[in-house]
Amino acid sequence: MPSTTLFFTVVLALFQTSFGRPQLVDIVQTAINDGRFNILVTALKAGDLVAPLEGPGPFTVFAPTDAAFAKLPPGTVTDLLKPENKPKLIKILTYHVFVGKALTAADIIAMKPPFQLEMMNNISTRITLDAGKVKVNSATVIVANVMASNGIIHALDTVLLPPDIVQTAIDDGRFKTLVTALTAADLVSLLKTPGPFTVFAPTDDAFAKLPPGTVTDLLKPENKPKLIKILSYHVVGKRALSAADIIAMNPPFKLEMLNGIPTTITLNGDKIKVNDATVIVADVFTSNGIIHAIDTVLLP
Repeated sequence: MPSTTLFFTVVLALFQTSFGRPQLVDIVQTAINDGRFNILVTALKAGDLVAPLEGPGPFTVFAPTDAAFAKLPPGTVTDLLKPENKPKLIKILTYHVFVGKALTAADIIAMKPPFQLEMMNNISTRITLDAGKVKVNSATVIVANVMASNGIIHALDTVLLPPDIVQTAIDDGRFKTLVTALTAADLVSLLKTPGPFTVFAPTDDAFAKLPPGTVTDLLKPENKPKLIKILSYHVVGKRALSAADIIAMNPPFKLEMLNGIPTTITLNGDKIKVNDATVIVADVFTSNGIIHAIDTVLLP
């Protein structure tokens, strides 16, 4: 009799587990079943990202709703779904995925925003709180904690677009003087093009090390050619070189910059040096290249 009772107890427990509440499915199937993410699912298929998001993860997906995609300029989604734009589509979609942890809204709040969260494409988002709502860059989480078997979905009201080099420098806050100089030299539009670029970016502290009055003089209209020459000496064109890429090139070596003048790349311990400047923060990934913060302004 006890064994019969035990049998029926186990069966009842299994029944409740299987039928008493819905079984979780993976991120992609959860998005399909939800019904608010039809465009996202279509984009994931076009970007060949369905299989990765069916994997074990865990993932945190900040998922734009169909209404969020509808806020993009007319024709944007159609263009992104074209085969020739697949790399751009992948970069955008992977900017919505955090890999390695399934973060609930409570987890995010416990991490004490504001903070940076590096996404699947290696580009960081900025997580903040606004009246108790989690924000990712300028997007708001409108539905949190949609649970999946391999992670969590948070619905967004806006599509996240990875920032370019200039916007990343602006958002970072350590490159105010550099951004002012790029504006004065009319180089902003260039660094917003697809590139890719590698930018060795002097911090505000690096500019502050120059002799007094130097920056003010360089920003004068009559000194624009000199300013352009200096700024373009900090940029590598047509290549996005990570710190690992640079080290793999076996320094010391010469690296030609955008102005045609080579710099000398060396290693000091595990630190990359560009001429006499040291890379103090490496691998700030952007939509069109990589920024490495340096502690000294490079002078041709």
